[in-house]
Amino acid sequence: MPDDNITQIRKLEHIQIITKRNTQYREKTTMLELVGIKPNGGAISKRDVDIESELLGLPVSAPLFISGMTGGHPATLGINRNIAIAAARLNIPMGVGSQRAMMENKELAYTYDVKKFAKELILIGNIGATKLLVYNDGQIQRMVDSIGVDMLAVHTNPGQESVQPEGDIDFRGVMGRIIEVARGIRQPVIVKEVGNGISREVAARLNGKVYCIDTQGAGGTTWIGVETYRNKSKYGGAFWEWGIPTALSVLEARSSFNGPVWASGGIRTPSDVVRSLAIGAERCGMAKPIISSERSGGSDGVYSFISRMIDGIKEEMAGLGFQSLKELRQAKVTFKEPLRHILKDRGIKAK
Repeated sequence: MPDDNITQIRKLEHIQIITKRNTQYREKTTMLELVGIKPNGGAISKRDVDIESELLGLPVSAPLFISGMTGGHPATLGINRNIAIAAARLNIPMGVGSQRAMMENKELAYTYDVKKFAKELILIGNIGATKLLVYNDGQIQRMVDSIGVDMLAVHTNPGQESVQPEGDIDFRGVMGRIIEVARGIRQPVIVKEVGNGISREVAARLNGKVYCIDTQGAGGTTWIGVETYRNKSKYGGAFWEWGIPTALSVLEARSSFNGPVWASGGIRTPSDVVRSLAIGAERCGMAKPIISSERSGGSDGVYSFISRMIDGIKEEMAGLGFQSLKELRQAKVTFKEPLRHILKDRGIKAK
């Protein structure tokens, strides 16, 4: 079967598995529940809370983004369209899934081309790190320009690739290519994982080389689990719990990376967002809750879910007494065990 057909089929299988099977970590959590925030005086009204920010000089209504999920199969266009329309209505950035499919078959580019439905959308492109070894900077530039992306996310996924039936496990030279591409294309580059987290050591190697790190930590969806279902094998089950929890990944990345750190991986509630921001994340991303909302309610379902998240963030910040994101990021935080012990053992000081 041609590679582009395999990639197309995989994209559809991923959506089906994510929405119909339990692909969550079974024991490991994000560790965000181990983060405590000291209240900032008395409670205030949520009407007083301002959570607007900027990204690339453009206004964003809340410290949220929709993590890249899909594209590359004709059936995914409707999903991306519905998400894009809701994201634009709410002024929230959106990522598309891996653009590998359109690189293998340019006729599939339309499944990612959502700005035709939402012109003002801040759009984040997506390509796998190993594919940077296949395509040159000019090809990558044309890939992102063809759908008008504002940023490019490069995903590192050795865990997923190792279990994926057709996975590419040769990551030699990937770090150098990430840095070359970040210098070689016009759009800012984000380096993200796919549910297994980014360590302090990796973040240190990327410091000053890329715009942003997106943790995509453990505790939410495990793509090792997704590929285990696809592989119909018990092999991946042995690594189901592998990864760095999101809270720990944020703290590790913040300790060695001077640019923005985004928190994603298991972000499900307003409390998850508020705690992530308090420990140093600039914004928080979601994928599984968005796709579930779209599948059950279309664009309106996505709009309603994100609107509730925004309202919940404001309510929680008001209850803690924080009127702005700046105040929240200066909050005093505490850590429960075992997170406190891990941070001490790793020599990491929060903020």
